[in-house]
Amino acid sequence: MLLLDLLSVNPPIAPEPPWDLRVGGELSEYLFFAANVLVFVGSVVYAAVAGRRGKTLIPLMCMAGGTLTIFLEPLIDSHLQVWWPIHHQPDILSAWGRDVPLMILFVVGWYFGLNAAMRYRWMQKNGPASKIWTLYAIEVGSALALEPPAIQLGLWHYYGDHGLRMFGYPVWWPFVGGACCMAAGTLVYVLAPYLTGWRVLNVVLIVPIGVSAAYWGAGWPMFTVLNTEPGRPVVLLASAFSVGLCFLIVWMCTIATGHYDYRAEQRRAAKEPVAA
Repeated sequence: MLLLDLLSVNPPIAPEPPWDLRVGGELSEYLFFAANVLVFVGSVVYAAVAGRRGKTLIPLMCMAGGTLTIFLEPLIDSHLQVWWPIHHQPDILSAWGRDVPLMILFVVGWYFGLNAAMRYRWMQKNGPASKIWTLYAIEVGSALALEPPAIQLGLWHYYGDHGLRMFGYPVWWPFVGGACCMAAGTLVYVLAPYLTGWRVLNVVLIVPIGVSAAYWGAGWPMFTVLNTEPGRPVVLLASAFSVGLCFLIVWMCTIATGHYDYRAEQRRAAKEPVAA
């Protein structure tokens, strides 16, 4: 028998989604839709202005890459046990047993695209002095600001045993979302010197590559237990493990951007005696 079979309190199969679940209300659905369209438009304006100042198309390409992550959504949802209730708006994509509503195109567009663009611009301006862990905290905070209100409005639902929750939102998941943005932004920043001329178009693909790597690189412990239904202790352990993997990804980003060595040098300088 597998270890998870021995620790399981249920048969090792994925839980059934709430098939008949409906959104909380048509008005709240479209208000949330409109709000995220406005945020997305504002993000595109920011990317255009930042690109003009930096004389590069990279921020705008980050926004395009963010929208491309919509193709990851159904697969992630199937692993993550996210369910889209019956909704009024049209679907943008139907795959892996998920009917993803149109509004999510704008949600992932600004969340991954804007965060990647801002990470790139911040690191471009500050170099190794960029406060990577602060940037990560902002990205985690963005997820915490976005998802709990939507969950409370009944716009999407996390089913299965995710361990600790806050207003229905799995506590471990925003750490993964933040790591995705950090990985994508770091990749763009590190590769930027090579993204000249037509190669700047590669940013559109680099963003979803970074997002995918962090999604599954940090999420696999919980993806496994969510689809085998082990006991609560295993779920809590797996969620802590996933959060730990997120911290490992961010730590690797500090090394890739030079921030780790920058901080080490600062600490060494602080310990050196001041010359008389």
